[in-house]
Amino acid sequence: MKKLTFLAMACSMFISVEAQTLKVNIGDVTYAFPAQQTGDMLFESDNLLNICGKSFAISEISNMTVDQSSVTDNFIDVSYAGNSAKVVVPGNVAKYLTVKVDGGHVAVVADPNLSEKVTYHLTGNTSNGSFYMSGDTGITLMLDGVTLTNPDSAAINIQNGKMIKVNLVSGTSNYLSDGLTNVANDGSNAHNAAFYIDGHSSWTGSGVLTIAGNVKHAYSSDEYTLFEDGLGEVTVSSAMSDGLHINQYFQMKGGTVTISAAGDGIDVGAKKSDKENNGNLLIDGGTLTVSTTGDATKALKCDNNMVITGGTINASTSGNGIYESDENDVSSCACAKCDGAFTMSAGTLTLTSTGSGGKGINSTGEVVISGGTLTVVTTGSVYAYNSELDSKPHGVKCDTDITLSGGEILVCASSDSGCAFKTDFNVFTNGATMMGIGDKATTGSASSTHESKKYSGVKVVGGTTLTYDDVSFLIPSIYNNSKAKVIVSSPSM
Repeated sequence: MKKLTFLAMACSMFISVEAQTLKVNIGDVTYAFPAQQTGDMLFESDNLLNICGKSFAISEISNMTVDQSSVTDNFIDVSYAGNSAKVVVPGNVAKYLTVKVDGGHVAVVADPNLSEKVTYHLTGNTSNGSFYMSGDTGITLMLDGVTLTNPDSAAINIQNGKMIKVNLVSGTSNYLSDGLTNVANDGSNAHNAAFYIDGHSSWTGSGVLTIAGNVKHAYSSDEYTLFEDGLGEVTVSSAMSDGLHINQYFQMKGGTVTISAAGDGIDVGAKKSDKENNGNLLIDGGTLTVSTTGDATKALKCDNNMVITGGTINASTSGNGIYESDENDVSSCACAKCDGAFTMSAGTLTLTSTGSGGKGINSTGEVVISGGTLTVVTTGSVYAYNSELDSKPHGVKCDTDITLSGGEILVCASSDSGCAFKTDFNVFTNGATMMGIGDKATTGSASSTHESKKYSGVKVVGGTTLTYDDVSFLIPSIYNNSKAKVIVSSPSM
């Protein structure tokens, strides 16, 4: 009864003074109500106080204070320190949010009636914490110098099928890491990754984010992910499986992205629908560096088309081929693998594969190079499972035509059965400045718009310049071939 009387007096004082904000504390959660929003604060019963439509159990209120602080509507502040966290919720959305804090673990559930987009602002450090959010309305997630290490599950888990705007705040460094002891079994895919989004996302901000995936993927989303022009630095320092595991499509317009993974670097899966760009991997700009070490892994992989229209990309694989018993086939590494067309019209793309059977580009659809600078090197041996099943370290391999119509193209395929351009269909030399080197010969199609010439028994030494028919390339230092077969073509031929 004394507490009820005190609260009534506090409310009365709040109405009568010229204060800006009433703060109601429930443990580590503070609800901040601006004076102009509170109106009448009514006791619904002896145990419940209603402020702006939010019912508070009086027994759970730690304290109520009035101060001169300001409140920003729709802006939730989440701050971490040690093994604890504190959350400040603005009064205008308080009635729509259920917020729980357990040590350094924060969970927010938004009511379906919430129609306004909310910003979640994360700061501070914890070695035993996380952020979870679910709802039906798009949000902005601001990472403003936050370090989240969760020893048991995902560091950030967003269960929201709407647009998630991820903002890496300028001048800040952020770090996310998941744990090793618990795998989610609730169907949410939450522990597919250290950072998981059940929805689609757009990334902006010039800050820095580092992600360590200690259980499976580093980052995963159930719908598309877009890295906008002007994005800062995103680093996957490690991933037990894929660095970025994305459904629908991935598009990179800017940023500096570095990925080190035991699984695939970027893996884009198609959804069972006719959604835009379904299964596509699109690189328009920025700087992308990908390195994978696992056997049969792909640095860049997608279920449909891979389209390079800009940017600087360096992708490498070092794993070996493997036998897949369920497919009765062999699988090898590839720097760029797509189950659709591979096209490149601009940018710089460097692909290096050093494991057995590894390939530079492996496409089930056509390969079309119309611009930019492409360098492919494979140095591994043949991966042979038996006399009938093997994988050869070709430079560019596809299941239909290869068209080289522009740009500068250098392909150095392994001296162990590697072919610079491998297809059972046509290799069109239609105007690119091109040199293909390998153990096996490539023959240009007679229907090409530009002539190509072939040379045999060529000694190719890494670090030196090779020139034929006014086509010159500096051979990468890791590549050597004592008896290579060479094909060259250029716009002047």
